[in-house]
Amino acid sequence: MNRQTLILGFLIIFISCKSASVKNESEFKINDDSINLYAFIGEKISIEEFDPNENNTQITIDSISGDTIRKVRHVMDYGFRNKFKVVRNVFNELKTDTIEFVAYDHYGRPSFEKYENVMLYISLNMEKGHYYHQKYQYDPVEKSKNGAWRGIDGKSIEKLFMEKKKGVLKAREIFD
Repeated sequence: MNRQTLILGFLIIFISCKSASVKNESEFKINDDSINLYAFIGEKISIEEFDPNENNTQITIDSISGDTIRKVRHVMDYGFRNKFKVVRNVFNELKTDTIEFVAYDHYGRPSFEKYENVMLYISLNMEKGHYYHQKYQYDPVEKSKNGAWRGIDGKSIEKLFMEKKKGVLKAREIFD
């Protein structure tokens, strides 16, 4: 075997190993149906503001006095109805190609709005049948030249998710 053939062989093995590791990293995904959390890479379709205080008045009749009781609940956040294309599931599986969810933000428009592609963290309210954004939790992502999704800071999808899992999501008792 001559030297050029040997070098070419090592080069082919190196390139195939490198591309295999990138593919596996890009396909990071976990399922745990016991946890009410969905993390996914989404592509923004629409974000529409709504008044979260609309229809927040509940009127009941006191059973003893017969008086009318008016209860008004005030939400101190801005409300947004969001629609995103589900590009890739990361944690648990959204069995749809688009997802609609509600987000609340105390400071105005949600920061994830600035990005075309983001990894979002949402949970399902079983009682209301709506998905809700885990407040302020998102990671801007982009597709690299080799097709792998990464954070805009270069971190892998796995690293971004695990940081959230060990940090803010654990503090919110989503993860024990």
